[in-house]
Amino acid sequence: MWIICPIAGVGSRLLPFTFSKPKAFIKVAGKKLIDHILEKLKKTFPERTDLLFIVGYKKRQISEYLIENYSDYFNLHFREQKPIGYEADSPYFSGLGDAILLARDLVEGEDAFIFLSDRLPMEDYSSILLTFHQNKCDGIINVKKVKNPQFYGVTKINQKGIITEIIEKPKDFISNYAVSGAYLFSKEITPRLFELLEEQNKVKIENGKEHQFTPVIQKLIQEGNEIKINEMREEILDFGRPETLLEGNRYLLSEIKIEDPIYEEYRQTRNIEDTRIVPPVFIGKNVKINNSVIGPNVSIGDNVEIEKCILYESVIGDGTHLKKIISSNSIVGDYSTLEDLIKKGITIGDSSFICSTNHSNY
Repeated sequence: MWIICPIAGVGSRLLPFTFSKPKAFIKVAGKKLIDHILEKLKKTFPERTDLLFIVGYKKRQISEYLIENYSDYFNLHFREQKPIGYEADSPYFSGLGDAILLARDLVEGEDAFIFLSDRLPMEDYSSILLTFHQNKCDGIINVKKVKNPQFYGVTKINQKGIITEIIEKPKDFISNYAVSGAYLFSKEITPRLFELLEEQNKVKIENGKEHQFTPVIQKLIQEGNEIKINEMREEILDFGRPETLLEGNRYLLSEIKIEDPIYEEYRQTRNIEDTRIVPPVFIGKNVKINNSVIGPNVSIGDNVEIEKCILYESVIGDGTHLKKIISSNSIVGDYSTLEDLIKKGITIGDSSFICSTNHSNY
């Protein structure tokens, strides 16, 4: 079995955070999103499983990090998806369908497990494999009931759990079973899957559209292939938009086990002084907090300095300096400086500077 991860896109819905890094590298609860996902994969798949990344935007940053941190477990492979154009210096690509097509020479005729890098199941991926091996079918798609199906690909199913229709981001309600970022196709169906992806690739793209994956799956269904759902019982975290990233942060913080929940070690080293911590809170390495109230549901990166702040429901990046900030529901990028600000819902990218007063030393 091959694992495929399309990770080429810019992640435009997460701008400005993705100006300097891919969306899978945003850090939440102490780890990059891609780390959270790959840890789940390591719990599901054996060592030396072949894992193919389809890279594009920030390709060198992605490949170097993955090789350094995961080549000891997975057999890593890379294919590059070339951009079809640029808008304001940011590349744009021809879509998820074309990204998966790049795996054809390696994966055709093999079982293929495909996962998306902005969806994280709170359970691991074992259930989709178990469903696949227990059922005679051509494929399995992870689904989860959601309240806002208009943001997802959704599936209609029959009484046997077989998908009868799959539609990408429908304007009208047809189902609340949303595709949850993981697909598994049998070796018998992958040759036809890639044939259909190739046919779609030859269709000229117009008006900013993309070659999606969902229409190809719909054609497989129309041809009589049986693709079933695997309904996830636990939460599926969606990190594709700022508001869902904050929601995912809350779930991850509720699940992680912090070795020093009252941060006694930090207090003994005087890195936390005159500060109240309201759990759950994750505090990274070499963080200094003074005269502040932090939490609940705050993730703080490494090498951060916080002074005279009140923060809750927020994600704070590495190397950030915050002074006299009162905020909630905020995402602050790496190496940013904020001073003298009372504002809810701050969203700023890496290396930003915001100060409401005049400081001559900057």
